[in-house]
Amino acid sequence: MKKIIFTIILFAFSSCTGISLLSGGDPSDLYSEKFLTFITSVKDDYKKGQSELALKKLKSYQTETLLPTEKALRRNLIGVINFGGKDYEQAIYNFEMALSSSRLDKNLTAQIHLNLASSYYKMGYLDRAFSTLSIAEFRNLEPAESKKFHKLNFNIANELENPSSAMRSLIWYLSSIDSLSALKSEVMYEKLMGSFFQLEEKQKRRLLQEFEDEPILVVGYLGYLEAEKLYYKGKKEDAKDLLEWVEDRYSSFQEVSLLVANFKFRLENFTKMNPHSIGVILPRTGDKVEFGKRALIGIDNGIRELNNKLKGKPPFEIFVKDSEGSGVVGAYRVKELVEKNYVSVIIGGLFSSEATKEYLEARKHGVFFISLSQIYLPKEEKNHLLLEIPGSVESLIDNLFSEDMLAHFGKNAAAIYPDSERGRAYIDEFWRKAKIHDVKVTNVKTYDKSKTDHRDTIQKLLGLKYKREREEELSIMEDIHSLEKNYSTRRIQNLKPIIDFDWVFIPAFPNEALQIIPSFTYFDAFNLNIIGGPSWRSQALSRESYKLGSLYFVGDDFSIKDNTFVNNFIDRYKMKPRLIEMRAYDAFKVISSVLSDNSPETRDELEMLIRNKENLTGITGTWFLNDGVWLKKMVPLKLRRGKIEQVTLEAKSEETKSTL
Repeated sequence: MKKIIFTIILFAFSSCTGISLLSGGDPSDLYSEKFLTFITSVKDDYKKGQSELALKKLKSYQTETLLPTEKALRRNLIGVINFGGKDYEQAIYNFEMALSSSRLDKNLTAQIHLNLASSYYKMGYLDRAFSTLSIAEFRNLEPAESKKFHKLNFNIANELENPSSAMRSLIWYLSSIDSLSALKSEVMYEKLMGSFFQLEEKQKRRLLQEFEDEPILVVGYLGYLEAEKLYYKGKKEDAKDLLEWVEDRYSSFQEVSLLVANFKFRLENFTKMNPHSIGVILPRTGDKVEFGKRALIGIDNGIRELNNKLKGKPPFEIFVKDSEGSGVVGAYRVKELVEKNYVSVIIGGLFSSEATKEYLEARKHGVFFISLSQIYLPKEEKNHLLLEIPGSVESLIDNLFSEDMLAHFGKNAAAIYPDSERGRAYIDEFWRKAKIHDVKVTNVKTYDKSKTDHRDTIQKLLGLKYKREREEELSIMEDIHSLEKNYSTRRIQNLKPIIDFDWVFIPAFPNEALQIIPSFTYFDAFNLNIIGGPSWRSQALSRESYKLGSLYFVGDDFSIKDNTFVNNFIDRYKMKPRLIEMRAYDAFKVISSVLSDNSPETRDELEMLIRNKENLTGITGTWFLNDGVWLKKMVPLKLRRGKIEQVTLEAKSEETKSTL
């Protein structure tokens, strides 16, 4: 008999319930040709929305000569159609009848169990649903159905307050993922982290051991995180044992192996540390020296004020090294500061080109690195020993995709980003968050930083570049415009722009933004919600803002209401503090909140101290630890006619959305 593979058909009603029509697998020995032809016709009727006709055919079919599995499949289909009509009692009856003869088709049996559990769940019979899933063989399901099985089991286990079962479901749900970046982009990732760390230590260890023979990246990563947590709790031997277990069983996953190797390196190579020694790496020679001098003024101000607060305690000492404007040199200076000066903290990275290499070297040695610029690494390569004073890429995007922001601006987004390391860092995090928060990204375009005319990019974003696709519309508009009386008007275009987004994110520097934003009005796209980053708090944009309408940006949540800092700075240095000086000074505000009342003797003690901080505060804002990285609290701001004001976030009604 010809081999036939059934496709599992899911309809709108079943997308979140786990219900499916047909069994998969090879039915050659379990189903007759005649029955399969009949099932195909029923399936076609159902696909056309003729559920009553499909149900009538199934009920009227002669069952006397049917094979056991054919009877089971028929009952399953009847149950599915009943389920779609919200007749859950009839659905349950038919699924239970189907189970009485489905044994030979393991895939069908597993699907019926899932369908039955879904029906119980819809009726609120949580215990019955849970027990039904517990006897189902989910490994016999197709991958898509298996994910539904585990998602349903997770929801039920949560409602029944069974955290261990919920965690098992999450692990199986995420079991096919083979990279940390893909894992952290999953909607269920945050639930995974929250559920795992709510378990007691014994529960976590037992759970990990339960999966020790399964080649699942999620398990190896959870084992690594638990080893870290144990170490910082002081249970060093337990941590090392668990780390060895992870290394032994999950070495096939390169990212997990790298995490383990880096952690073991830090455990074995923690050098002597002086909690009162602080390293500083700045460009003191080369073409960036003027910026280094300005940062050094802020650092001088910070160390003076920090030492003034100590009142009899040993003063902090700073060791300043020259990066020469090079990331490679800066990384070498990090190594010197750690091995020769035993520094506890390093302040550096005045420019992003230096910051990344300096931080990666600091991370090897377990040193707290405070960066004066953003670091363009994937989130998974950052940890709690990195704090970015300006606010990281993740900080900005976290605010951009907050519930309040999405409620105010809408859930249809577009983006224009520079073709650079910085631009790609922003857009990668943008995509990750969009997926997590179910935001529809209608269009994404890149622009060349070396150019000054970006009309081509804006044309593409607004659907004006490819006129052939809108040829009929273009012809109509040209006919209309040919009848206009005012022939002297210069018409740039005939087509209307397609604005299928609520807001557009442009992570451009101010000079680039000034070249990009006017192109929207050039193509008749007015009153758009255009959102940028912290650098938009600039004099250049402020001066030109009266031409640009209302602009929005995500920036620091600060205003210096107490003039003491500014006045003291002016008295001491005969100048007003600017952004570089303030960020350098803020590094010492962060250090003060960590070390002024504590004197950790080792790097792991310092690391525990940092991990246990709920937040760190400076004059330019506050940072909080989220998923192992420090995020800066940022706020939406509005720039209009040279004035900056905070945006009051209110849900945006459909009626007030601007349309064109």
